Amino acid sequence: MKIEFKIFPLQHRCVPEMVEWTFRWLPAACGGLGPILLPPAHIAILYYFWQSYSRYVDRRFCSCSCWDTVFKGTYESGIASYKHLYFNATPNTLKIWILTVVAIISLYECTKYLTKLVMKRCVRYSMVVLFISSIFSHYYAWWAYVNYYNDDFYTQWNHQLFFRFLTELISTTAVLHLAHTDNLVTTRKALCIVGIALLHIAASGFDQFISNVIRGEGYPHQVVRDLGFMIPDLLHLLLPLFLLRKVRREGFSARPLFRDQQF
Repeated sequence: MKIEFKIFPLQHRCVPEMVEWTFRWLPAACGGLGPILLPPAHIAILYYFWQSYSRYVDRRFCSCSCWDTVFKGTYESGIASYKHLYFNATPNTLKIWILTVVAIISLYECTKYLTKLVMKRCVRYSMVVLFISSIFSHYYAWWAYVNYYNDDFYTQWNHQLFFRFLTELISTTAVLHLAHTDNLVTTRKALCIVGIALLHIAASGFDQFISNVIRGEGYPHQVVRDLGFMIPDLLHLLLPLFLLRKVRREGFSARPLFRDQQF
């Protein structure tokens, strides 16, 4: 009995330590999956749709004549040989780097935050669905701005800035806020998400969705892209309304609106 008395307390002490250790590494691991998996999946999808337009590259006779070779220093200069990756030391390259770092950290932290909420069982799963569905729009915005900087093409800059950056950022902030069950669901918060979704649906309808998807005039990659925008927007339109209706039916009043000042 004395031996059992000494062993069991040790076992009970180990359980909280294991739980705490799991809470440390699992959210971080889930947060890292997005930045690791999204770019390869993106390139694989591009290859699937556009492999007939790709060129065979002969590494023996290929040269990088548009490369300034700055990051290679004295090891290589002039017209360089084939490289899997090269970049020029320009202000736009710096902007691309900053944009990419901010995007990776944001995705990592948001995923880590939601994973912790799931593990603590204090999460609204409808908001998790909305966040997952919005990843495509955020990724598209990041990729669009990378190409704008890389190509010095700024015709669509303001359009993307409003529809695929600012409004998506506001909507996702509201989604992450409502993902925690401790935060009250109010009409203001729900309609913030719904209003942005309606704006996106109207813009997509008048822009390309009707011609590319409904009329069938778009290429396959355009149809996939437009569906990738429209389906999340429809979810952002419906799920917050269902959540607000559910909360009101359960007796948690969404009024007065000034009750929750944490938003």
